[in-house]
Amino acid sequence: MNRIFASLKIVTLAAVAAAFLAACDQANSCTYDGSANTLACPDKTYKTANIGGKVWMAENLVRHDIGGNSYCYGDVPANCEKNGSLYPFETATRICPEGWALPTRADFETAVASSAFNAQKVGFRYYDGKYADENVSASYWTAESFDEARATMVRIDTATAFEHFNKSIAASVRCVANRN
Repeated sequence: MNRIFASLKIVTLAAVAAAFLAACDQANSCTYDGSANTLACPDKTYKTANIGGKVWMAENLVRHDIGGNSYCYGDVPANCEKNGSLYPFETATRICPEGWALPTRADFETAVASSAFNAQKVGFRYYDGKYADENVSASYWTAESFDEARATMVRIDTATAFEHFNKSIAASVRCVANRN
C-alpha cells in the first residue's frame, strides 16, 4: 500500500512539474510582428524598432521574475508598468523572451545614437535597496560580464558611458532579436 502511495506521489509531482514548465515556456514565448513593429508577449505587447540592422525592443522590459529578482522603482508597481522593471545582472541575462537576448556593448553603441532607441530615464536600484537617478539617467545592462562581481552597464544622461557596476545593482533591460 505504501508503495502505491509513493508511486502516486511521484506521478503527481511529475505532472505538477510538467505543468509548471509548460506554463513557463508559454510565458516566455512571444510573437514578433515586423509589419506592426511589435513583440506580443503574454504580459505585454512591446513596441519594436529596427536599429543598425537589428530588431530592438523600443521600450523597457516589464517582466516579473518568479525568483523575486525584479523591482519597480521606489517599490511602486505602477512604475514597472510605466517604465519597465529593474533587474540584477544575473536575472537580466535570462529574462528576455525566447529568441531575444540581452544586447552587447557593440549593439548599444549603434542603438543609443538612434532616436528610435527612446532611452527611458528611470534610474536604477542599489544592492542595498535604495533607488537613484529617476528622471536623470537611463541604466541598461549589456550582455558582458566584466569579472566575477561586476558587469558592463550603459548609462545615458547628457552623454553615454559604459561602466562596470556591481552585478547586484538592478537596472533596466532592453532585448534584441537573435536574428542573423
